[in-house]
Amino acid sequence: MSPELLIKGAKIEVRMQNDGVIWYTATFLRSSTTKIFVQFDTLRESAEDPESPLRRAYVSPGDIRPAQPPEIHRYLKVGESVEGFCRERMGWRRGKVVEILECSRYTVSFDEASLSEMEQWELRAVREWIDGSWAPPFRLQQVLQQNESSDSQVKSRGLVLRIKCSRKESEAKFNEGMLVEVKSDEEGFRGSWFTAVIGKTLGNNSKFLVEYRTLKTEDKTELLKEEVDVSCIRPCPPVIQQVKPFDFLERVDAWYNDGWWEGYIVQVFNACKYMVRFTNMEEEMVFEHCKLRLHQDWVDDKWLAASKVNLADENLKSSKAGKLKRKHSGNAWEPTFWNGMTVEVKSDEEGYQGSWYTAVIIGSLCNDTFLVEYKTLKTEDETELLREKAFASYIRPCPPKITRVDRYKMLEKVDAWYNEGWWVGLISKVLDDSKYSVYFWTTNEEIILEHRSLRPHQEWVNGKWIVSSAEKPKLVVQERREC
Repeated sequence: MSPELLIKGAKIEVRMQNDGVIWYTATFLRSSTTKIFVQFDTLRESAEDPESPLRRAYVSPGDIRPAQPPEIHRYLKVGESVEGFCRERMGWRRGKVVEILECSRYTVSFDEASLSEMEQWELRAVREWIDGSWAPPFRLQQVLQQNESSDSQVKSRGLVLRIKCSRKESEAKFNEGMLVEVKSDEEGFRGSWFTAVIGKTLGNNSKFLVEYRTLKTEDKTELLKEEVDVSCIRPCPPVIQQVKPFDFLERVDAWYNDGWWEGYIVQVFNACKYMVRFTNMEEEMVFEHCKLRLHQDWVDDKWLAASKVNLADENLKSSKAGKLKRKHSGNAWEPTFWNGMTVEVKSDEEGYQGSWYTAVIIGSLCNDTFLVEYKTLKTEDETELLREKAFASYIRPCPPKITRVDRYKMLEKVDAWYNEGWWVGLISKVLDDSKYSVYFWTTNEEIILEHRSLRPHQEWVNGKWIVSSAEKPKLVVQERREC
């Protein structure tokens, strides 16, 4: 790809070798006689520090190509060659579809020993950039562009909107047949935009007759047509392919009720799902990644990328629980995990139930799983720290540190530091010299431990840490050990 054809800020992809060919998304900054200077979108200066600056580097012109445009509703077949977004390497890697799963998911083979379950939005067809064009071409995209103003089959919620907007001068030119977005200021629909086609001009270019693409009349026999003030119309925003996960407080538009609704991210459940708070309503809902797009503002006839929400301005904590309507499965209080975050991971392996091990989040995988690296556990050859996949339900934030000055009491629940992890137990005896006999009911053992090896037990419940109270279970002691 010739650097003369690039302008500053253009989105490109850079080819690099990382156990195979990986394409990384980047932004073009400038070019020299033999090199191109880029800033990567997903790679940072320090892989261990998620807050470090995005990496910048000089690359060869022969290793770049334009960023691929997204394909709408692109379904894949078994055996088809694809490029999948590898979250461990944060780039696009070639593989092959081996199985089609439910909910637009696929099993993809990247090599003989690697199988991954991936979302549809994480996959794309394999294409080559040859002589200034994609091979094979984006035929589906071309058909969609050619038929923007033609009739299409749509699904409808049966909504009928009354658009009421204050008149405002606009220099945007809307021509007959142009695809646009129309906003609603009706109560309960503020902050929503609906795709429509310009029918004809009314008055002195101050109003237009539009035909919605997703809304129908009350009898559902035809697409809804309305007269709309020019101040309520804008062009359709440019498509921005969002490869990496959305960030906390990032502004987005969510596809809901046949339109785009303005909001921002308030929780990141995993790489595929987010809790979105609507900007103009006290409502929050869970959306998949493919149902969101980056929010852009139409200002002075230009599209501007929106900045993140200011926490103080939005006052996230002001919402009332009774006004929230949640649409999701699972626990609404599921914690947010990010790369580099220190957490605790529990084990359900035989003989290790009730134990928690400190680890660091390395990467987010789909199916509510994460790649973690333990801080105290090593591989079998003891050469490096152990890494493994862990379900989100097995991960929790590290509990706040509580300094216990006074002695623990009989039957008080504690966490005991033993075998490189924290084990849930119960004080069975208070001994001399700041020692205790601790009973572990998961392994049916009783061990003598010092005061410094214990911490008050806390439970992670509904997004809060709760200190446990004393209990009186039946004790069955079979074995004693002293550490």
